[in-house]
This record gives sequence, C-alpha cells and structure tokens, in this order.
Amino acid sequence: MSIAQLYHEFARSVVCPHWSTAILDFFQRRGSKVALVLFSLFGTGSLLAGDAFLDAPATGRFILSPPSGKELLRQCSRPTPRDVAGFWRPSSHDVDELETSLSAYLEVRRKGNQAIPPSGQAYHRQYIGLTINSEQFIYGNFYPASAVSDFWKDKQAKLALVVCDGGPAFWGIVFRVSTKSFEEIRFNGLG
Repeated sequence: MSIAQLYHEFARSVVCPHWSTAILDFFQRRGSKVALVLFSLFGTGSLLAGDAFLDAPATGRFILSPPSGKELLRQCSRPTPRDVAGFWRPSSHDVDELETSLSAYLEVRRKGNQAIPPSGQAYHRQYIGLTINSEQFIYGNFYPASAVSDFWKDKQAKLALVVCDGGPAFWGIVFRVSTKSFEEIRFNGLG
C-alpha cells in the first residue's frame, strides 16, 4: 500500500469525538511505522477534517502573540468579538481542543441548515486568545491556503491576515475555553 493510500485510509478512519480510539485502532490494524509518521506529520489536519469536511493542514496553523490581537480583530467585512479586555497566547493544547471539536460543531450546523464554510479546500488558521468579562476565549481566523500569496507565506505566523470581502471561505470563530464550546461563526461578505 502506498503512503498516499495509507494516509487516505487513516484520514477516513478518524472520527472527531473518538479520535484517540480511532488512531490507536488504525495503528494496531496496520502495525505500520509509516502510519505513525503520517499521524505525526498530518494528525492535526486529519483530526480537524474528521470526515474530510474541513481540510486543515498542520503546516497552516499559527498561534499569534498578544500584540497581534487587535489587528486580527480588525476584519473589514465580518463582525469580530467586542469588549475585549486583553489578549493572551493560547497553548497548543488549547488549540488542539478547539480543532478537534470544530468538525462536530460544523456538522451540527450543516444538519441544521445553518451557514458553514465551503468544504473541499485546505484552510490555514490564525489563533489568538482574548479575554472578555474575565473569561478566556480563542478567536480563530480561517482562510483558504490557496489565498496565501508569496508575500504572506513567511508573515502569516506573525502578522494578522485581514481580507476584505472574499466570501464565506474567509471566516472567523470564537471558542469559549471554559466550556469548550463555540460562541459564534462569522463569514466575510462577497463584495
């Protein structure tokens, strides 16, 4: 079996709410060191993808520092959180929790005929922690990997990406850390 086939089988086997069991089961069935390497390289994207609804490559995940917070919330064609008292840097663990819950949240929205981001494209993500009324949240800024120009490739880890218009492939979401739940999802306009 080729590496691409192994990865495809692995990605299909992962179901977000039970990802650790699915991963262990996959490795035991395959007994493959290649599978372990693939999980190490692509695990985060596969977990977020779950049923391949949302492709989020591990190389497209950026946790921004607090000074970038104000700029990240200055999205010009979608609402962002208000009354922010301060910014903080989320841990990788915090962002892992957000990303492993996201596919299930989007699936519930899809089944409820609520707006969801377009599927079938890889998304890069920028995250910043924010405090509102003494409670911690994480804001995620999602954008198509294909929209990253050569100019932005080296900057997206440090600078907030702000796109005016662009449609629903550019979106933001708020995650409440204490309850591990999503507060709001907002999409860019079409302009």
